[in-house]
Amino acid sequence: MPQALTPAVFAAALAGGRRIYWPGCAGHSPLFEQWLRAAPDAAAGAEFSGVWIPGINRFDPTEMHAQARARSFFLSRDFRGGYERGAVDFCPWHYSEIVRHLGQPGRFDVVLLHVAPPDAQGRCSLSVAADFTPAVLDAALPGTTVLAHLNPRLPRTHGPWVAAERISAWVEAPMAPLTTHDAAPGPDLEAVACRVAGLVHDGDTVQLGLGRLQAAVLAALRSHRSLRLHSGMVSEGLLGLVAAGALAARDDHRPPVTTGVALGSEALYAVLADPALARFAPVQFTHAQATLAALPRLVAVNAALEVDLLGNVNGEWLGGRQVSALGGVLDFVRGARASEGGRAIVAFEATVGHDPGKRRSRIVPMLAPGAVTVPRADTDIVVTEHGHAELRHKGVAERAQALIAIAAPEHRPALEGAWLTLKSSL
Repeated sequence: MPQALTPAVFAAALAGGRRIYWPGCAGHSPLFEQWLRAAPDAAAGAEFSGVWIPGINRFDPTEMHAQARARSFFLSRDFRGGYERGAVDFCPWHYSEIVRHLGQPGRFDVVLLHVAPPDAQGRCSLSVAADFTPAVLDAALPGTTVLAHLNPRLPRTHGPWVAAERISAWVEAPMAPLTTHDAAPGPDLEAVACRVAGLVHDGDTVQLGLGRLQAAVLAALRSHRSLRLHSGMVSEGLLGLVAAGALAARDDHRPPVTTGVALGSEALYAVLADPALARFAPVQFTHAQATLAALPRLVAVNAALEVDLLGNVNGEWLGGRQVSALGGVLDFVRGARASEGGRAIVAFEATVGHDPGKRRSRIVPMLAPGAVTVPRADTDIVVTEHGHAELRHKGVAERAQALIAIAAPEHRPALEGAWLTLKSSL
């Protein structure tokens, strides 16, 4: 059996300049955060790595000690201070590349887990956060220290697990897991979501991320039928689809929902414990091009901050600052385009700003250097509240005109003029 895990054992395991895997999403243990805050010297010389989601995973371990370091794959406001101090190394990689890095043999000295208690066979479910941790565990050497917080409030799910004998030390502590709730969309975003839903057909497989757009799209899809979800992440809006009967029939062998993580309420987590409804799978499966291309009629739906008249998409930069990262967007965009009958949708409100007279267009002549998340060659369908532009197989002039047509009406004349200038410089 694993050793009993105490705050002293935890601090000793982290101390001495260790390389530590600290998982994100609901894989984040609130107990381990408490223990590290109580013993910040344990972070001296340590290097923490994890896929911490902006606005969700807000704990920066480098704040614990001046000699602590971290490697992050998103650059959110919560990690901005550590980044500016030189303590946080930001790696702008795709999910499919991040998992290769985290899964390098011997990459970590210590692996931290937040899991459900063991079943009768001694298997601890990774519960609702099964994205990157399986690759880390597969690559762990025999001497790697694995510390587990067993949380009875996490459900056992159909998906990856870790055997009790692989855990070095554990502690059972019931604590509220990380939860989040979808923000209510405004009327413009609801209109965008309705247009996106109009591009989704009964029986399609849909990918959605996290955020206001995705929540609005899930609500707009409730009248559809026989839908499947294949995503890196599912959120609270899934409960509405289940209640409305919008999903394909539950099936133990082929459940309608496949995901890597869930982010929502404990009610959502409880529903996802049904193996006939959902299976959890690692990034090596959920984001693999072979997996995605084999799914017929895969519709990838992702938000954006800006799109330029050439079709380049910015999903990371706001006001000249990095606020997010690539994540799994391009993996799913390319996978959906390779799917038979698949479509990749990028959607957003046509303008941004609080003052009605000064709202800025999200469709711009050209993105700033370095701001391209999805290159123009990969952009498929762009949606705003004013319509949708199908860019696949269109030339540059057709693309520009299609995008101008779905911009806010008050910005179209300026975009037309900008396109005349831009076209002459190509």
